[in-house]
Amino acid sequence: MGVYRSDQAQLTFAAEAAQGGDPEMVEGDRNGTSGSGPSPTLSGAHSAGSRTITLSAEFTALKNGAGTAILAAEPIDISETAVDVDTNHAITAGRIIKADNEEMLVTGVSTDTLTVTRGHNSTTVATHSDDVALTTKFLPGDFIRSGTIAGTAANTVVEHEVRRIEAMTSVGGNSTNSFTLDRPTAFFHGNNEEVKEISAIGGDATRNDNDKFLTFIPGIYETIDTPDPEMSIEGRRFLSTQSKRNFSVAYSGQQSLTGSVSGIILLNGWALRFPIGSVTTTPSATATDTILLNQSAGAKKGDVYITCDGAHVSQLAAGDLIQIIEADGTKSEVRKIITDTSDTFKLNYPLQFDHADDAVINEVSSGATYTHVIEEQVDLDTVSWHVHMKDSTETAAKNFDRRYVGGMIGSSTIAAEEGGMVTMSWDGVNFLNMVHNQANQKTVGAASGDDYYGASVTANMPRFGLMQAIDGDDVGAPSHNAASANDGTGYPNNQPYYFSEGTIKFFGQEFARIRSFSLSIANNEEPRYYLGKQGSRARGPYEIKEGPRDYAMSASVVLPDADVNANATAANASQDSALELFRQLLLEGDYGAGGAALHKRGFTATIKFERGTNDSIIIDIPGSSTAGSPTTTTSQLNSQGIFINSAPHSVTGDNPFQVDLDMIFRSLKITIEDSEPVYP
Repeated sequence: MGVYRSDQAQLTFAAEAAQGGDPEMVEGDRNGTSGSGPSPTLSGAHSAGSRTITLSAEFTALKNGAGTAILAAEPIDISETAVDVDTNHAITAGRIIKADNEEMLVTGVSTDTLTVTRGHNSTTVATHSDDVALTTKFLPGDFIRSGTIAGTAANTVVEHEVRRIEAMTSVGGNSTNSFTLDRPTAFFHGNNEEVKEISAIGGDATRNDNDKFLTFIPGIYETIDTPDPEMSIEGRRFLSTQSKRNFSVAYSGQQSLTGSVSGIILLNGWALRFPIGSVTTTPSATATDTILLNQSAGAKKGDVYITCDGAHVSQLAAGDLIQIIEADGTKSEVRKIITDTSDTFKLNYPLQFDHADDAVINEVSSGATYTHVIEEQVDLDTVSWHVHMKDSTETAAKNFDRRYVGGMIGSSTIAAEEGGMVTMSWDGVNFLNMVHNQANQKTVGAASGDDYYGASVTANMPRFGLMQAIDGDDVGAPSHNAASANDGTGYPNNQPYYFSEGTIKFFGQEFARIRSFSLSIANNEEPRYYLGKQGSRARGPYEIKEGPRDYAMSASVVLPDADVNANATAANASQDSALELFRQLLLEGDYGAGGAALHKRGFTATIKFERGTNDSIIIDIPGSSTAGSPTTTTSQLNSQGIFINSAPHSVTGDNPFQVDLDMIFRSLKITIEDSEPVYP
């Protein structure tokens, strides 16, 4: 008998274009190769992050797998409850069908004969002619795929995804063609894109394998505090002679989903941006011929397919790395071309930014290195987590998969100490929702009154979702690195960043005797619970909002002695001394220069960990200006650096003399140089 083991578990992640929209392009089939569900189109465009979809019609034609309409095989009289239909229909019990203006509830299926309840939803029972076209509609619990797929060519496919319908909008007791989804959409969907009902993940296997995006790992980690829902079941007491001091009944309260990953050993900078903001990526060298984005409405954040123009578009092909950048030099990011069809390219990872029409596309030169700049952003991007667990027998049917969506990093700590490696944590990560692969609950009883008896035994479990498993072979796919297309690069083989490779500068002076440092980021986020349909079993947050951002830093510094007079007066005197930190403590960051409104400027700091040439992490404080050098009121704010709250020069048993600094600061910027072209 196998068991689930912690060393057979894996966390991967991806960025979301909109909060709660886990990015994954998957197809699907209904009952193998045949389909009988509705097949409408979207009414209007739907942005990434949409929680509802609106369809072209409530009822649409029933079609088989070949796209042929399903018709009644004989006339239907008023009293008939057994309706014969065309072969290969795959209609299931519970489906609502419509003939002319009458709705019927399918209660049973025997080959091509349907047992129905007539006049469903208070419609009028009527006679219907032979070969009357049957229509149907989506129902809560149905899985749907949004996004057109026609063949395998890139220009016949748009971004597509699978969601479950949780509820339908009702107006005056009548349902409409608007449906609430189990979680927000990950991609933009245009008007008239197709919507299909599915029952399982399927379709083009090769394409699906290349459409797994939750394949980044934050680094090396040993534990995961999974954000499984906390249910808040409340016992309520009524006035009752039968209560005997016990609660009378249990009710469900609000749900929360909070998790963390601690002690992440960084192998690159993938995990660094999410507590802070956006990342721009610039390659060290690009081809001289430029190509322009050719999309009248521009490319949307989250897009995987882009269309290009320009005289040199033919120079691009599958496997090439490209830089996409605005004409003004902003919003630079790098992606790999997975497929190339004429002037349409499929990318290996969704876009991080919106890009205007005529944004510049440059081919990245072979052997280029990359500079990634992480800067603050008011609205943080959120992440999806995928936790994949195998049992010890590694039986695929026993895989346990959970996916958490809409995660915002509540707080994070970057730290290192002597003899160790640079680590990071994701703490207090609040999520909107989760899905999992456990479809059914165990049937304990078979009769009324038994435990777990009832309709819920056979219905899908709450939060069950159709999704792909992300296994070990998927980490790094599709081609995060610069290798050949679709290679699936596996786990990063980079060395960690070591404390011994680091330097720290305060006020421009390198401190050689730092024993440890810790830098913390707190976003003070708040889950918000609003009125809105989510489904009876999902009462988690509607959104998560960022609060004020707080930075803090601590460091333990061993300091040499200093000549009091020389250190105070000589222009070239070393500031790496116990006395200089004491002076900074007393000054409180107030140097009396510049505008009188803002004398408190603090001082600069630079923290750098360097693994080799063009391979480093640099943290600059402040992030957008130089401390103490304001030129305008705005830059006065931005130029505020570090302030020391405490620096006790205590006489203890520590030898040599050590000072433990407690500091705050206003802003930072992180610059990473490495060979990773794609940052999530």
